[in-house]
Amino acid sequence: MGTVTLGGTVVEKIEAIAGAGFHGIELFDDDLRTSGLKAGEVASRCADLGLTIESYQPFRRAEGVSDAGFAEVVSRFRADLAIMGELGTESILIVSNTDDDAIDDRGRSAGQIASLGAIAAEHGMRITFEALSWGTHINRLADAWDVLQRAGFPNGCLVMDTFHLLALGDGATEVAGLPPEALGLVQLADAPLMEVETELLQWSRGHRCFPGEGEFDILTVLEAVAESGYDGVVSLEIFNPRYREFPPYQLARRGAEALRGLFDQLGRTTYSGR
Repeated sequence: MGTVTLGGTVVEKIEAIAGAGFHGIELFDDDLRTSGLKAGEVASRCADLGLTIESYQPFRRAEGVSDAGFAEVVSRFRADLAIMGELGTESILIVSNTDDDAIDDRGRSAGQIASLGAIAAEHGMRITFEALSWGTHINRLADAWDVLQRAGFPNGCLVMDTFHLLALGDGATEVAGLPPEALGLVQLADAPLMEVETELLQWSRGHRCFPGEGEFDILTVLEAVAESGYDGVVSLEIFNPRYREFPPYQLARRGAEALRGLFDQLGRTTYSGR
């Protein structure tokens, strides 16, 4: 479960996630920054509870920047890798550029992602890349996959978030078209259907919900994921201010029940991941 899903302190979040039976967390950078704890202290608390830190996220404005601006990107990236070393996590989640000044040059984006991937590899770490549905030029799963292929980092680097996929009208067909080794992380989020003019950012940040509590066809997408042979991490990443008003222990258990219900519908016949 992503720590952004729950309210409370970062300690309360990780204790609630562990107590609900999850195996790991996606650590949101702001949760760490506001925790008052050092990264190593958060890592120790997770280890004591049997939780892995599956990813550190999000790393923003990573691609589609000028050559001069990319030096600042690299500086921020190296700083995040240092934090990851203290956390003991090997994966950083990069999101597509959402700024108005993002440069529409797929080759440039791929080259910059490739550079960041190479820097991460020097530290024994890896990148994953996610297309945000409101990304300026890279906003679909196929866009992110194209960038990764051009960058030469195709295996296990693609992040598929059901909100971003389904909010734009894509779905299982796009997942089924990927090679089995493409996906590196699957994030699940349901949502109510909204009016066409609803801003994607507002929809995502204010209305996500657990699987089965919205109107998205998550099951069909997850079936396509399972049929692809993916056996990696499946995570709940729910941005919803109303959710964060609930006690974290209560909400984490509710999320675990929703996830179990979804897997029960799958029949547990094809998916063997975690």
